[in-house]
Amino acid sequence: MYDIRRLILLRDLAERTTMTAVSELHGITTSAVSQQLRILEDEVGTVLTRREGRVLRLTHAGRVLVDYTSRIITALEEAESAVAATAEAVTGVLTLATFRTAQARLALPAAARLMAENPGLRVRVVDLMPVDSVPAVRQQEVDLAITYSYSFRARDLPLGLSSEFLFGDPLVLLAPPGLRERARQHGLVAVRDADWIAARDGAPSIVSVMYACREAGFAPRIEHRSGSFAGMAEIVEHGLGVTIVPEMSVSDEHRHLIACTIANGSRQVGVTYRQASLERPAIGAAIRALRTVARPRQLAS
Repeated sequence: MYDIRRLILLRDLAERTTMTAVSELHGITTSAVSQQLRILEDEVGTVLTRREGRVLRLTHAGRVLVDYTSRIITALEEAESAVAATAEAVTGVLTLATFRTAQARLALPAAARLMAENPGLRVRVVDLMPVDSVPAVRQQEVDLAITYSYSFRARDLPLGLSSEFLFGDPLVLLAPPGLRERARQHGLVAVRDADWIAARDGAPSIVSVMYACREAGFAPRIEHRSGSFAGMAEIVEHGLGVTIVPEMSVSDEHRHLIACTIANGSRQVGVTYRQASLERPAIGAAIRALRTVARPRQLAS
């Protein structure tokens, strides 16, 4: 019988293509990864990988084995969930990943509620962006994740994962006083000649700025860059430009900067989990707690 730990190493190599990436993922040396994969090839009796330049690709036999590995891991988790469902109380440890702006308003209230209702359950909260938290859910590094996707972008989840919508987080324009009044009357067109503030290229939020301005018929002149929504709001507060951010990211002290909402623009906030874990009581309890905390925002959106 094949060793499940070696099968997982092969699956991760299929996705990450280098021994170094797999060794970093599992916290072991590259030589240890190589040794375990050689042992697996001996067990299988055929070559599972081939080198193409700097990366490793799977042979046909390797791809077949990885396909079965995914099914095996799913079956094992389903069995664990089914056994856990026989318990009379929700116990154990649950790890919840969340992006920064959902932490205080969603993740922490839900975690507190979960532990109050289930004294035998410990909840860990991890700060991760969706680009990292979704793979972490799939790799079973976290149990579930609060994630988002922008309403104007398609989103595909990896096989075996599901996501439940919680609420829509509208996009809003932040502007200094003079521009704020004009934007309230005329929309984004009123600030087309303003200096703009955005995240660095490649950050998910910059897409919302570019999309909204394009829909309004212009390209923004980006003069300032910031790695946080709070930093963007501070720049607006000092009158240096305008920006577009999710409404949930705007602190109470900066809410006066909101000029208007962006038509057809929102950040869809949800919870992502492994389908095979859904029968596990802690997962069900966590999703229910998130629904409860999110309900006021859901009704408002």
